[in-house]
Amino acid sequence: MFRLICLLFSAVLAVATLLTGIDLTAESDRITTRRAELKALEEENEGLRVEAACAVSLEELEDYALHVLGMQPCESRQIQIIDIGG
Repeated sequence: MFRLICLLFSAVLAVATLLTGIDLTAESDRITTRRAELKALEEENEGLRVEAACAVSLEELEDYALHVLGMQPCESRQIQIIDIGG
C-alpha cells in the first residue's frame, strides 16, 4: 500500500513538473515576443527623437540668426533678382 501511494505521488509530481515546463515555455515565448516588440519601439523612439531634435521652426531659426549669429533682415536695396531664363 505504501508503494502504491509513493508511486501515485511520483506520478502526480511528474505531471506537475511537465505542466510547469509547458507553462514556462509559453511564458518564455511571450517574453521573447515582447522583447522584440520593445526593441522595435525603442528604435522607432530613437528615430523620432532624432527627427524632433532636427526639426527647427522658422521662428527658432530666425531667433538664432538674429541673436546668436548677429544677422539682420535684408533691406529692399540688398535684394537682387537674377534672371536665368533664355
